[in-house]
Amino acid sequence: MSEWTSRSALLRDGRFEIETLDVGAPQAGEVILEVAACGLCGTDHSLWRRPGLPQGTILGHEFAGTVIAVGAGVREWETGDSAAVIPFPFCGRCELCAADRPNLCREALAEMIGAGRRPGALTERMRLPAAQLRAIPQGQDPTAYALVEPLAVALAAIDLGSISAGTRVGVIGLGPLGLFAALIARERGALVFGMDARPTRVQCAHGLGLGAFVADERADERIRDLTLGGPEVVIEASGKRDAIDRAGSIARLGGRVVMVASYHAPSEIQPGHWLERGISLLPSIAYTPHQFEEALAMVAAGGIDVGSLITGVHGLDEVGKVFESFETQTDQIKLLVAPAQGRPGGERPD
Repeated sequence: MSEWTSRSALLRDGRFEIETLDVGAPQAGEVILEVAACGLCGTDHSLWRRPGLPQGTILGHEFAGTVIAVGAGVREWETGDSAAVIPFPFCGRCELCAADRPNLCREALAEMIGAGRRPGALTERMRLPAAQLRAIPQGQDPTAYALVEPLAVALAAIDLGSISAGTRVGVIGLGPLGLFAALIARERGALVFGMDARPTRVQCAHGLGLGAFVADERADERIRDLTLGGPEVVIEASGKRDAIDRAGSIARLGGRVVMVASYHAPSEIQPGHWLERGISLLPSIAYTPHQFEEALAMVAAGGIDVGSLITGVHGLDEVGKVFESFETQTDQIKLLVAPAQGRPGGERPD
C-alpha cells in the first residue's frame, strides 16, 4: 500500500460501507486532493437508487479541497493550494467541444467523477488530473466552494434562457438549483418569482429576498399577474412529472421554458398547447468550463451567498443516514459531507 490512503464511502447493494483504500501516488499530470466538502444532490440520490451501479462505487461530484501532493510535470499547483473541481473531463476533441458546446461532450458525461466509472468525492483524499482543478482565492475556506458545481449548472440554465436586465422570470422548484437560478437572474436585473410545494423552501426564498409562493393552484395566477401576462422565461428546477407542462402554461405567449432538473420518470406534455402559444422548450445540461469559472468567481466575490443554502454538514460515517434523509426530511436545502469530520479518534488522515 502506498503512503496515500483514504477512508471512503463505498456503495454496495444500496448501502454505504466505510473502508480505507489505497489512493496511490500521483502520476504525471495529477494531484492528490484532500476533500474539504462534498455536496449531495438529487442526481446522487438517483444514482444511489439505480440498479446496476458497479459495486464499490464512490459517489460525489460537487466538491472542493486542498492539494496535498503533486505529480511530475504539474507546475501550476503546489501543496497547500485550494481548488474546486470540474467533475467532467471534457475531451476537447469532439465536434461538440469544437463547437463550444462541451457540456454535451459524450466522453465527459460518461466519465463524470462520482457517477460510477470514476471514483467520487465521498472520500478523504482522491487522485485527480490537475487539468480539472480551478483555483480558490488564497486564504479562503474551500468548504463553500463545493457549491460552485451546482451554481454553474444554474448559471448555464440562465445563459440558455438569455436572461438579462428586465427579463421576467418564473422558477418552479426552490431547491438549490432553483434558488441559485433565481439569485443569478436577480443579479442580472431580472424580475423573478418562484414557487415550491414545500413551505420551508418558500420561506428560505423569502429569507434571500426573493418573491416566492407555495405551489398551489393560485401560485400560477399570481406569477402571471406579477409578471404582467406571464414570465418570458420559466426555469423548471423541480423535476416533478407535471412541472414541465405547468411551466409551459405559466409562460407568456412566445416564452421559453428552460428544463434544468434531472428527470427520472416519464413526464407528459400537451404539445398542441405549446405549439399554439409558441413556447420553446430548452433542455439545459451541465455547463462549460467558462461557466464553471464564472460561478467560482461569483462565490469568491460574494455576489451569491452560497453558504446561506447549506442546512447541514455531516461526517463520512453519516452518509447512509444523509441519503435516507432525502426521502424523509422536508426542511433541508443543501447538505454537505466533510469527509474528515467525525473521524474516529478525531485525528486527521496521515
